[in-house]
Amino acid sequence: MWKPRVYIAVTVTAFIICVAIAASAIYIILSRKKKKKLHHDSLCTKSLDLEHQHLSLSIRTVSETKISFEESSSKKLQLVVETFTAEELTTATDHFSSTNLIDGTVYHGRHNGKSLAIKCTDHRTISKIKFELFHDATHFHPNLIRLLGTCTIGSHGSTSADDHNAFLVFEYSKNGSLKDWIHGGLAVKSHFIASCYCFLTWNQRLRICLDVAIALQYMHQIMNPSYVHRNLRSRNIFLDEEFNAKVGNFGMEECGEHDHFSKGEPSSENLYPMRWDRGYIAPELKNSDAITASIDIYAFGVVLLEILSGKPPVSIRSKLEKEEEEVLLSAEIKIILQSSIADEKLREWMDNVLGENYSFDAAITIANLARACVEDGPLLRPNAGEVVQKLSKLVAELPEGEEKQFVVNESSCKPLVVKPVCD
Repeated sequence: MWKPRVYIAVTVTAFIICVAIAASAIYIILSRKKKKKLHHDSLCTKSLDLEHQHLSLSIRTVSETKISFEESSSKKLQLVVETFTAEELTTATDHFSSTNLIDGTVYHGRHNGKSLAIKCTDHRTISKIKFELFHDATHFHPNLIRLLGTCTIGSHGSTSADDHNAFLVFEYSKNGSLKDWIHGGLAVKSHFIASCYCFLTWNQRLRICLDVAIALQYMHQIMNPSYVHRNLRSRNIFLDEEFNAKVGNFGMEECGEHDHFSKGEPSSENLYPMRWDRGYIAPELKNSDAITASIDIYAFGVVLLEILSGKPPVSIRSKLEKEEEEVLLSAEIKIILQSSIADEKLREWMDNVLGENYSFDAAITIANLARACVEDGPLLRPNAGEVVQKLSKLVAELPEGEEKQFVVNESSCKPLVVKPVCD
């Protein structure tokens, strides 16, 4: 009887030993895992602490840099729009000499070795300029004409332009306005030397279109709050020495005189006083005072059509019995593109000074883009970003090393006709 008992005792003992060994093994394994987890958590904590330290340092550094930049730049920004004295402007323009007259009431001046465009105006105009727009980085956008400074004097000033008691000082654009080049081809190379009947090349025209579109994209989609120019015209687009386009009259939409480079045209309190100006007016403005970015897009579409055709935004067509009617450029392109022989009509409509020296496929693209910009419905027009995207593709396709010179008819060069001093 003792043998079975021995076997049972041995079996139970062995089982207990096995259970104990298994429990020990499980305990050891769990302990190791726990140690590994604690070690990993410790490393993570250290890593997070280190990252947090770096992040804090980075944030602090960026913050300090920003503060430092703001502190260092705030003084500069305060000086963005300078205050000139009447004596400085008188000296700069040689007492507003007729030899320094650019056109209208705008004079060329030299101050501290820098060329300036000095506009004769009045206190009322100065008071309506949105100077807050010139106290930040927007003032330095490469496709916007910079307002460099102002000058106000008493009713009896010491300048030769005594009828004007205030002056605006702008960045000087050596090659005048787009209107000068497109309409008539009279381009002032240097108003001290001569002017020639010169014409922009096709490639230059494409780049000018893109420059203006980029300026609109900046005003409409990058500035916060967005800005609507309201007075985009070919005469308010200026060309620098490299024929880069810059939009003028920025921040001056509420001024009584909208055309600060008026080219001798009469001013008026009316927002759209000139016949040509009516060609830029979006249809919705005739029945509403709502100001949206789409009105700039409409005006830009008209500028595109001017660049393509060399025609004014509004032309006069004779009717029977000596009557006349106004024909809008925006209406002409709609008729042309709807024609069954649109390609043929478009070729005839293009600026004849270009001859065959342009891409007809690109011309079709721009004509259709302009057509979209001058849609009657504001919501049907593209936004500035979409316009930039399409024009960028066309400019990217231009050949490398393209000559950036304008076309000059040397036989037509003539001395510059200097206009009289402003009243």
